[in-house]
Amino acid sequence: MRATAYLLALGLLLPFWGLALLAWLGPSAWVGASLDALSAYAAVMLGFLGAIHWGVVLATTPAERALLVGDARHRLAWGALLVLAAWIVAMLPWAVLSLSLLFLLLVVSWQIDRHWLDNLPVGWSYQRLRQWFTLLAAVALLAAIASWLRPLIPGGGA
Repeated sequence: MRATAYLLALGLLLPFWGLALLAWLGPSAWVGASLDALSAYAAVMLGFLGAIHWGVVLATTPAERALLVGDARHRLAWGALLVLAAWIVAMLPWAVLSLSLLFLLLVVSWQIDRHWLDNLPVGWSYQRLRQWFTLLAAVALLAAIASWLRPLIPGGGA
């Protein structure tokens, strides 16, 4: 199961990196569309990460939930709030602002996961997978944000 989770997580990172690279290496006319697509994808992934909290609450017994950090209602509310915040941010008309705020949401959600999901009843470390996923997705978002510098680089706006 662990290998499957890691392989799927790597597959889920492909759109992050593919769209960030397209913003840098593709035709300049494609930059806006690739950043908008990346904003939408990052929002979807944040929704997925928020849903993990719902899964933890719904898949555990009250006795198991008592061992976890955080009240079940707070977990459900956080999962819903993360989805709504990501959706609103993804719809902003300025891609650089949208991606910057999605980057912040990704990092904040990782910090909350580090606190609330530290002692999940799984045989392997969800935290390690989440840490690597967040790091690689965050770097891709930063690379995409930096693509707005393309016109300032000699030959970069071509």
